[in-house]
Amino acid sequence: MLQILIICTGNTCRSPMAEVLLQDKIKKYNVAEQIAVASAGIAAWDEGRASKGAQCVMKQRGIDILGHRSRRLSREDIVRADLLLTMTASHKEAVLSIMPEAWNKVFTLAEFAGEKKDISDPYGGDTAIYEACAVEIEKILEKSWGRILELAGKMS
Repeated sequence: MLQILIICTGNTCRSPMAEVLLQDKIKKYNVAEQIAVASAGIAAWDEGRASKGAQCVMKQRGIDILGHRSRRLSREDIVRADLLLTMTASHKEAVLSIMPEAWNKVFTLAEFAGEKKDISDPYGGDTAIYEACAVEIEKILEKSWGRILELAGKMS
């Protein structure tokens, strides 16, 4: 099974949105037995809820994120994951500072989709900013979906 870990700063906005959006895609394509996804934050406080903005824009998509609880990234998480997708280049650097030997399995989300950009943090912004962030994440996940399926196929 392909174990994907999505990483941001506090694990309350971007990474939980990306996690549930990817989980929704996994369910729709009926590949839950091949792909598992979780999220964590570089500087997360354990057990924090998803931000109100993240809750709102996911609810609009029919996705419940109320049960999300933030957690801090650990070395064990990095070891356990087959693919680590970060929101920014600085998150990627932080992962590699914890475990340099993970260089071959950590990418920014955009980089994994063949793009060069960071996913901006919507924290503290209004619903429109969260919506723009969610749309950007959706587009990048869609662009990288074939590559994710390919990796999952190689894992089985």
